[in-house]
Amino acid sequence: MEIGRGTHILPYTVIRKGVKVGQDCEVGPFTHLRVGAALEDGAEVGNFVEMKKSVLGAKSKAKHLTYLGDAVIGKSVNIGAGTITANYDGRHKHTTTIADRAFIGSGCILVAPSEVGEGAITGAGALVTRNMVVPPGEVYVGVPAKPIRKKGGDS
Repeated sequence: MEIGRGTHILPYTVIRKGVKVGQDCEVGPFTHLRVGAALEDGAEVGNFVEMKKSVLGAKSKAKHLTYLGDAVIGKSVNIGAGTITANYDGRHKHTTTIADRAFIGSGCILVAPSEVGEGAITGAGALVTRNMVVPPGEVYVGVPAKPIRKKGGDS
């Protein structure tokens, strides 16, 4: 376990072996960091967030009620409350990738393998299905998630 300078670990946090936390991070309360969890400098995880075999990029945040398993999350990403990365298909674990500056709305489910591109947005409650790619800068909403259509039928 490695914890960087200036990091705040709040009460009732569980940090297991094999976890790396960068400098100036905030962890907890009630956070569970399992093997392979890594927070880059300035990242924040909060109330009832569990991470396993995932990287949370610099200045990214997952503040409430979230499961991040087998995920690679870029810089300055916001993970909304109640989001989960559904990484297990019953036989194998798969990876979810979320690029820099993406915004994941509250209550989203990202079924791995899936990707959310740089600066993309998923609306609250969106279901990003297996093998889906949300292109950079796009906004996806719904179950299953689909792009918002602009006036005139353009997407």
